[in-house]
Amino acid sequence: MLKSKFFGSFLGLAVGDALGAPIEFEVRDSYKEVIEMREGGPFNLKIGQWTDDTSLALCIAMSLIEKRNFDPEDIIHRFHQWFRVGYLSCTGHCFDIGNTTKAALLRYEEKGELYSGSEADPATNGSIMRLAPIPLFFHRNLDQTLFFAGESSRITHAPIECMDACKALALLIHRALSGSPKETVLNYIKGELDLCNEIEEILLGSYKRKSRAEISAKGLASTCLEAALWSFDQTDNFNDGVLLAVNLGEDSDTTGAVYGQLAGAFYGIEGISPDFLEKLWNREMLESVALDLYKHRI
Repeated sequence: MLKSKFFGSFLGLAVGDALGAPIEFEVRDSYKEVIEMREGGPFNLKIGQWTDDTSLALCIAMSLIEKRNFDPEDIIHRFHQWFRVGYLSCTGHCFDIGNTTKAALLRYEEKGELYSGSEADPATNGSIMRLAPIPLFFHRNLDQTLFFAGESSRITHAPIECMDACKALALLIHRALSGSPKETVLNYIKGELDLCNEIEEILLGSYKRKSRAEISAKGLASTCLEAALWSFDQTDNFNDGVLLAVNLGEDSDTTGAVYGQLAGAFYGIEGISPDFLEKLWNREMLESVALDLYKHRI
C-alpha cells in the first residue's frame, strides 16, 4: 500500500506535468479539452514528455537518494546542471524555466549562495511543483518533512508564501501516505501550522466555496495550491481530478503536477490511468527513482 502511494505521488507529478504541458500558457477553454496525453504546445513536446516540474523533482529526489539526507549544496548544483546542460531533462536541454528559478540560479552562478532565492521575488509556484520527493523521503518524520519542505523552497523561492505553500502541501501528502480518508487529509485546524494568512485560508477550505470561474491557474504558489486542492476535492478519482486540474489552463502543467503529487499519494499508482502511465516519457526511470525513495525513506 505505502509503496503504491510513493509511486503514485512521484509518477502522479509527472503525469500531471505531461498532460498539462501541451496547453501551457493557454487561456482557459481556448483549446481542445485535454482528455489524453497529446503532443505539441509551446515547446513542441512529444506525447508524454514532461517539463521543468518533473526535471527539478528528479534533481531533488536523486540528491536525497544519493546523499541520504537534505543537502542544499548538492540540490542546487543539480538544478544548475539542469539549467546549463540539460541534466535530467526529457529533451536533453533546459526549457520552460521559470523566471524566479532562473534568477536564483544566476545568483548562484555569481555568488555561490546555496539558498539563492530572494524574498523580494514574486511568490511563484516553481518550488511547490517539485516538492514530492521531500514528504516521500522524510515520510517517517513529520517535523523533518515540514522543515525541509520550506528549506527546499528557499533554495530558489524564498517568499514566505512559497515556503508555506510547500509546507502545506507536504502536510497533506504526509496524511495521504498514511491512508487517511480524504476528509481527514483535507481537514485543517486553524493554527495547526505556523503559516502566513494567505496559505492558511486555503488550508481552512476557501477553495471549497469557489466555482471553477473563481479558481485561478496562474503562476502563484498560493493560487496553484488552491487550484490543486479544488480539483482534488471536486473529484473522487485521480484521472477525473488531473483532467479537471490541467483544463484550468494557464500554468496547466504545474497545476497538474501539484495535483498529481497529492492525488497520487492518496489513490496510489493503481489509481492512475494505465494509458497515462504507458505514454509517460521515461516511465521506467521515474519508477526506479520512486522505488529508491521508498527504499531509503527516513
